[in-house]
This record gives sequence, C-alpha cells and structure tokens, in this order.
Amino acid sequence: MTNRIFTIAITAIAALSMGACSSLPLAKKSDPKVTDTQPDLAAEAAPVASRPFTGDTLYDLLLAEFAGKRNRADVALGKYLKQAHETRDPLVVERATFIARFLGAHQATMDAAMLWSEIEPDNPKPRELIATELIRSGKLDLAMLEIDQLLADQGSLNFEYLLKAARNADQPTQEFVLNKLREYSQTVDNDQLWFTKGALEAMAGNQQTAIDDYDAALRLKPGYSGAILAKTQALMALEKQDEALDYLRQQSNKYPEDKRLGVVYARYLIKMERLADAEDQFTRLAENFPNDGDLHLSLALLSWENNNPAAAKEHFNTLLQMQHRTDEANVYLARIALSEQDYPTAIKHFQQVNQGPQYVSAQVLLASAYSKSDDLPAALEVLDNAMAALPEQRIQLQITKSEILAQHDDNSGAIKILDQVLVEDSGNISALYNRAMLKERVNDFTGMEADLRQLLQLEPDNSAALNALGYTFADRNHRLSEAWELIERAYELNPEDPAIIDSMGWIKYRMGDNREALSYLRRAYAAFADQEIAAHLGEVLWILGEQEEAKNIWQDSLRQNPDSKLLQEVMQRFLPPQ
Repeated sequence: MTNRIFTIAITAIAALSMGACSSLPLAKKSDPKVTDTQPDLAAEAAPVASRPFTGDTLYDLLLAEFAGKRNRADVALGKYLKQAHETRDPLVVERATFIARFLGAHQATMDAAMLWSEIEPDNPKPRELIATELIRSGKLDLAMLEIDQLLADQGSLNFEYLLKAARNADQPTQEFVLNKLREYSQTVDNDQLWFTKGALEAMAGNQQTAIDDYDAALRLKPGYSGAILAKTQALMALEKQDEALDYLRQQSNKYPEDKRLGVVYARYLIKMERLADAEDQFTRLAENFPNDGDLHLSLALLSWENNNPAAAKEHFNTLLQMQHRTDEANVYLARIALSEQDYPTAIKHFQQVNQGPQYVSAQVLLASAYSKSDDLPAALEVLDNAMAALPEQRIQLQITKSEILAQHDDNSGAIKILDQVLVEDSGNISALYNRAMLKERVNDFTGMEADLRQLLQLEPDNSAALNALGYTFADRNHRLSEAWELIERAYELNPEDPAIIDSMGWIKYRMGDNREALSYLRRAYAAFADQEIAAHLGEVLWILGEQEEAKNIWQDSLRQNPDSKLLQEVMQRFLPPQ
C-alpha cells in the first residue's frame, strides 16, 4: 500500500512538472553541437511524439530531470542509461547519449550511441558520434568504415564532428583524418568537408591550402561564419594582418546580421590597439542588436578607455535601464564619478551594488569615496558593515581601513589595525609592507626594517620591499653598501619600475656618482613625473651646475603638487629666499 501511494504521488508530481501523467516529453536536440554546453536536462521541448511509460520508468526519468536541474548530470546519466536499455525509446537513448558526451564519459557515449544506432539505423547522428569516439580511442580504420558507410547511405555528413575529434588527437591521428578528408574531397563537394579539411590543413601548417579550402566552403555556403573567421586566422598566420582585417571588415559589413563576425572584428581591432575603430564597430553592433547588453558593456568600456567618459556613462546607464549587468554598470559609473571627483554620485552608485563578485571592491571604493569627501566616520562604517556581512573578507577590509586612517594622518590607529591583522595572519605580505611604510612615517626605522626583513624572508624576490629598505638606507645616507645591494637586486627584478629607477639614481648620488645618478633620474622622471623624483632630479641637476633646469623642474612639480613638503624643503635648501 505504501509503495502504491508513493508511486501515485510521484506520478502526480510528474503531471505537475511535465504536463502529463503517463508520458515524458524529452527535449529534442536536433543540433549535435548542443553538447558543447551544459544540457538543460529539465527544459521543455517542442511537441514530440510521446509514449506511455511504467511508473518505475517515469520515476527514474523524473529523478534524472531533477538531478540535471541541480547540475548533477552524473546522476541523470545513470538513470537515463538504465532506462535507455530498458525502454529502447529513441528519445531516451538520445538524451542519454548527449548527457554522456557532455560529461566526457567516452565509453558511455559509445555504448549509448551504438544502442541509438541499432534502434534508428537510418539516423546519421549516432553513427557520427560512434565515429568520433572511435577516433578518440585510436580505432581509425573502424571510424573511417563508419564514415564511409554514412557517406554511402546519406550522401552527406556533419564533418565538423571529425574536426572536434581530431583537434584533441595526436599528430598521427590528425594526419590520418586529414588524408581521408583529402581523399573524400575528390568526390564529395560539401561545405563542412572543405571547412574541416581547411582547419586540419591549418593545424598541419598548410595555411594557403587551408585558405583555398575555406574559399571552397564559402562558395557552397556564402556567409559561413566559421569559414570566414578561420580564413581570417589563416591570413594572420601568414602575417597578412592588413589583408586579414580588411577581409573580416568586408564580411562583417556584408553580413551585418551575423553578430559573431562583428564582435570578432571589433576584438581584432582592440588587439591591434585601434581602439577608436573598435568603438565605432561596437557602436554599429549595438545599433544592429539594441537589446544585447554585452555589446553595450563592451562599448561602454571602450568609450572609457578612449577617454570619452560622457559616452561611457551613456552606455552604462543604458545597461541600468536594461537591468543587465547592473552591478558592473554601477561600479564603472561610480569609478567615472570618482575620476571626476564627483563623490556624491560615486557614493550613490557604489551603494547600489549587490553582494556578489563586485561587492567587496565596491565597498572598498565606497569607503574611499567617503574618505575623499572628508567623511571619515562614514568610510569606517562602510568597512565595518562589509566585514559583518562578509567575515571571510575581514583581513582585506581591515587593511583598507588602515589605509584610510593613514590617509587622514592617524598613523598610530592605522598601525594598531595592522598589528591585529598580523596577529591573525602573521605572513600577510600587504599588512607587513604597509606597516613598515607607516613605521617609517613615525620615524620607527628599527620597526620598519624588522617588518621588511620578515617580508623578505617570506618573499626574497619582492622588489618593492627590497627597494623600500634600500631606499630608506640611501635617503638617510646610512649603510650605503647594503643599500646599493638591495636596490641593485630590486632593479634586476623590476628594471622598468620608475620608483626603483629613482632609487638607483638616488643611491648613485649618495655614493658620489652624480653623472650616473642623473641618467637614472632622468629616466625615472620621464616614466613618471612624481614629486619625489622631481625633488631628486632637481637636486642632482643643481649639484651638477644645471641650476636653471633644476629650478624649472621643481617649480613645475610644485604647481602640480602645491602641498608637497618634500619639494618645499628641497627648494628652501637650494633656492635663495624670495
């Protein structure tokens, strides 16, 4: 009685879930390439023929669908394979085959495909799958027998299956498949055959032959986007970048309804750093596909990259109106507002970011926006609330809190927070480095050196720590030999860092090599016109007799940094009182 009631209950659930109590409509996958993505095991299908199932079968299939809905395709596969053999229903067998293929369960795919082919001998799809699995397992002669039979029976074949199988095979297998395709191309004129042969020719390094094959595919199927993009890649491989890009531009304009062509063309433009042209291309795409939020996101990002904040804001606001990628849109709108020092607008957008991938960075920047608008209590409250909501991010948020306190000259409060962080995580590199820099601010050079030494024990090749310690010695004109060794090591690790180049110039100056010092400092200042580098460069120039240039550099930098105590001090030392 209990089992009977249970079966009736399950059947009732099936009726509610599937719309029928005695049959299960299975999603009909007409395109074999559906297996490239997660199969929607609970998807409703278009009306297809159904058949009555027993209660046990219906129960297993129902469990399989629920398992698939919960991303347990492995459980779904077990149930479907069992019912495939018990029912020999072609839709159940097809479903089992594609789930096995999605999971990469090759033996299960082969078994299910063979059962499917036995049940539907005139259906080419299971036999294509059998051939693919035979290629995967290295049984090439058997695979080609299947393909030969398919060509004899059907006159056509989804040759892209062969490409997918050969891409993951070793070189001898690829050569075997390619030779068979060359043989087939003598008698078969098929767009997928030419495309697949072209792709394998390209993999073998025969780019011009590949281009000829893609042209043959396009002759049979104009607008074949896979062939158009593959031909573009082959032209690129032949170092014909201009020809490739012009070809893709023409094809994209010829087939404006093919979004894929347009997007790839835009991405090539970005790769070649033609950002203005890429922005124009994304603008056309957005006009052609106005409801595609991802295109608006790409266009917004490009506009911002091209220093066009007005256009960027327009597109990010479009995303908000579409309710697409709203967290990203709010974060970027807030960042644009920060760059414009519009802190109220930045705060408004950061506050709209929900918990998720963007949340922590949004809270950090929100706190920074409050801090820059001189609302320190609000900044600290944001971080405290974020720590309460996401305790696993507590250390990162504590470090941010310390940085904000330091920005408000509360060095002791900032150090105290980092002390707490390092009690919890003694090897935290960021906390050690930040505390060392704060200790330098309060003239605790012994504490600073201890923190940097500990950091270098954990990361001996940390160029920032090597440079900071070496520069501190050099700036204090103390332990210059050791300072040189530390800075030289930092320079070897990171020779393009302007701060390290500046340290190289400063230690050279301290050691009396003024001409060499000047060379390094000019390089550093050209790379990054920082106030500290300006102070150093001006001092060395002055010592070398270039007083007018030194004075100009100091004054230019002071105009950009009117509150710089460092520039004011060096100018007081060298310039006569006004």
